[in-house]
Amino acid sequence: MNIWDAMTKNVNGFVSEEVQKEITENTSKLVEIEDKKIAIFNVDGEIYAIDDTCSHAEASLSEGEVFDCLVECPLHGAEFDLKTGEAKTLPATQPVVSYKTDVDDEYLYLEVGEDA
Repeated sequence: MNIWDAMTKNVNGFVSEEVQKEITENTSKLVEIEDKKIAIFNVDGEIYAIDDTCSHAEASLSEGEVFDCLVECPLHGAEFDLKTGEAKTLPATQPVVSYKTDVDDEYLYLEVGEDA
């Protein structure tokens, strides 16, 4: 069990993860929350979270290259907006889910409920 598994807990409709030690600036992290694979990105100190699996093919977006608040799928090069999950380039035509994030001094909160 890694620190992400151990620190998962529901708090007021959000799922919290301890982030300060594991997701430093300009890095990404794959987490599993409620059977969902979620890619978390720290881009210049801003935290974004989207579904980890590319909508075009079975590839992990947390392993993709990040630039201009976009992530490029490492398999076929489709780009997704980290703020909205929108597919910006082919071959992807469908968006991925984006999740609301909030950060305090110690925790990252992700809203991952049915309506997220």
